Amino acid sequence: MKPRFPSLVFPDTDIFNEHQFPLLIFGRPLYYLQPVEPDPDRDRESDHDCFIKRGLCQALTPVPLGEHRERFVRLIHDIENRRDDYAAQLTALTIAEMGSNKQQAGNEQRHRIVSSLIGRDAAGSPDKDIRVAEYWQARLVLAIAEMLKREQFDLQQELQMLDAQELEMLRSLQGDQDTDEPDPFKSLEAASGDLSGARSRDHQLRFRSWRTLMSAAPLPPVSFWLASSVDAADEIFIAYERLSDLPVRPILKVPLPDHIGASPIYAAEQIANFQEDAEETLQELFEELGQTLTRDDPSGDAVNNLLPGSSNLLVTWEELLDGHFPAGSHGRASLVFYLLRRCRLADLLNLEASGSDHHQHALLGVFKRG
Repeated sequence: MKPRFPSLVFPDTDIFNEHQFPLLIFGRPLYYLQPVEPDPDRDRESDHDCFIKRGLCQALTPVPLGEHRERFVRLIHDIENRRDDYAAQLTALTIAEMGSNKQQAGNEQRHRIVSSLIGRDAAGSPDKDIRVAEYWQARLVLAIAEMLKREQFDLQQELQMLDAQELEMLRSLQGDQDTDEPDPFKSLEAASGDLSGARSRDHQLRFRSWRTLMSAAPLPPVSFWLASSVDAADEIFIAYERLSDLPVRPILKVPLPDHIGASPIYAAEQIANFQEDAEETLQELFEELGQTLTRDDPSGDAVNNLLPGSSNLLVTWEELLDGHFPAGSHGRASLVFYLLRRCRLADLLNLEASGSDHHQHALLGVFKRG
């Protein structure tokens, strides 16, 4: 498929799951950070290659690991399977990261922690290769965040299998036994709550790690960025408010499926078929959004003046969406676009913009579920 309004999703690094598939619908290709390059010796394609072949997404690996790739993969495997061995070091790593990046002592502490995890020959000496250690640390943070996200999802799925009535009945039976054993359901709920709290606190760390890796190379030529959550978008809004006295303006709300529960190959086919049928509508929406990026000063324009044809286009969009992804089986979420005037997101985050980015304003799409 021909590229149309390419976009960049952040800070998620695993976009191949049922709750991230909807982001592939709007804009193509969808660029995403892949902290570790694929195995150069693999002898068959992965399930995710079908999305790349169809032009739906494109991976970015600004800092390939090269000869150290296998070492990092083994480290992640060890963390996932022998967490007690790594708990103290990973806790120290997180605490060190939460401190100021400008303090030399903090840099050296983080370097020592990362070196102890990955081996000093990979991280280098504190004086010469601090940056290399920071890249390793960023990869670790992002990998652990994805682990926590998967665990939270699994726990939520397990809890959903037990509705309130079943839980109450099972607790009553357990109470009749008059046992001193701990309540397994309470433990499950507590674990789920702990993970939810961890997820709500980790977005700053994930975003910082994402930016660390993305700063190592120029950004791809994208028309807008997509925040995979409201928390992720807040990082952009906070940075914008520090530098600008202009308000952030929501200008368009596009319905999307909440989830696409299918195998990667089938999900890629469904998304590609939708984009083919919605080609004309997509193009018109993209053109309207694109015009807002190049206006001299849209500050005085009402939303309807910024996107005069969006209402009619969204009616057609929703009809197509209902035909391909019925709300009854796929739920509904939304992608809300915000206009950040007189701003480039690359400049806002001290990243190197693509040479083709001449927009006067920025667009940020925020994926909102539920």
